Amino acid sequence: MRRIVEDLIRVEGVIGSLLVGKDGLVVASTLMDEEDAEILGAMSAAVFGEIDKATKRIGVGMLMDTIIDAEQGSILMLESKELILVVITQRMVNLGLVKMEMRRAAKRIGEAVPI
Repeated sequence: MRRIVEDLIRVEGVIGSLLVGKDGLVVASTLMDEEDAEILGAMSAAVFGEIDKATKRIGVGMLMDTIIDAEQGSILMLESKELILVVITQRMVNLGLVKMEMRRAAKRIGEAVPI
């Protein structure tokens, strides 16, 4: 799993990535500060879960991915099996390319995680 999140930071403009369980526990991270990884992991699981509930409630179905756009960059989240793949980017990044690489990573995660 560590290799999968490490491969994502090779994409230009990606500054960090992590894989978290839906309970918020970090499975793998490229963030140098472990506390930052834990905080982002917990926040990502909570936000993803709440948005998923809302999309189901309003009738647009299960959440596939989400982007949180901030002043200095973005946080992208994508579900893979029972895990959430989280990527942090700089402001000027090709979001389409990042999403494509995240989907590839999610496929690798799906192959690595037993059903």
